[in-house]
Amino acid sequence: MRQKITTALLAIILAFTCGCEEDPCSLSSQSLARFDFCDSQTHKAVSLTQGVTVTGIATIADTLHVDTLFNLADSYMSLPLSYTHRTTYVMNYTELMRDTIEVTHRSIPFVSDIECPAMMKYEVQEVKYTTNALDSVKTVNPQITHEETTNFYIYYRVADAE
Repeated sequence: MRQKITTALLAIILAFTCGCEEDPCSLSSQSLARFDFCDSQTHKAVSLTQGVTVTGIATIADTLHVDTLFNLADSYMSLPLSYTHRTTYVMNYTELMRDTIEVTHRSIPFVSDIECPAMMKYEVQEVKYTTNALDSVKTVNPQITHEETTNFYIYYRVADAE
């Protein structure tokens, strides 16, 4: 009798656990723009030797929103975009040295699965930037989705080490 009860309980537990499917929703529902740092002469990847603080600026409903998005020394950065048509990033290298990158984009909401929340992808239309420390910014993939791919190269003038 005890064995029949144990077998019945085990069958019920297995029915509940096997009936569950994996979550079809992407864990990464936020689309991030990836910026790789490159040497403007060699086009090879470079790492920033000192940290750069990147601040994002967006105007939503006549309110200015400012938030620190990145604060590292690295060879690339992945940053969120605004749901509005323009995202402005201020790259603070030092207290007195900074560059601004302004990305104009089209926001495209989409649903990958009816059971998942809406996601946002972007299509880059234009990039403007200052050239205080950076040399140029090149768009290499204008489609920004939740999959991590390089979207921009930020070129820096790297001094020759002689």
